[in-house]
Amino acid sequence: MQVRSIPKSIIFSFITCGIYGIYWFIKMTNEVHTAAGRKSTASGGLAFLYCLITCGIYFFYWAYKMGQTIIEAKGSRNMTVDGNLPIIYVIFALFGLAIVSEALIQDALNDICAYDDGQQRSGEKRLEQNRHEESGSDDQTENTQE
Repeated sequence: MQVRSIPKSIIFSFITCGIYGIYWFIKMTNEVHTAAGRKSTASGGLAFLYCLITCGIYFFYWAYKMGQTIIEAKGSRNMTVDGNLPIIYVIFALFGLAIVSEALIQDALNDICAYDDGQQRSGEKRLEQNRHEESGSDDQTENTQE
């Protein structure tokens, strides 16, 4: 998973006339699936294709399922989560603000990435402390033997 700047993603989507938005949609879908550890919708490319085939109707389903999947991903990490995310994403999409839904999903993904990165760093710190303590105890035993 990758932390993405939401303002940059929105600006790039406008500058490229939506081409970056397609890329962002596909990557975001796959990353939400990775965060949850399972697929709740079609893969990113297929989800985009379904949105095209159904003239955007699939997007409402996608937005709802992404909200549920983010709740699941955050819940498995014991992070605080708003249970209304699926409805919020769909309401923004209904009012033509799909990019706001995508921005909110990316914000949740960025939170998950930051949490995972913090966990990894704290694990690395504990490992480093254990190594330091072990090497310190080895030095002490050597000193006592002399």
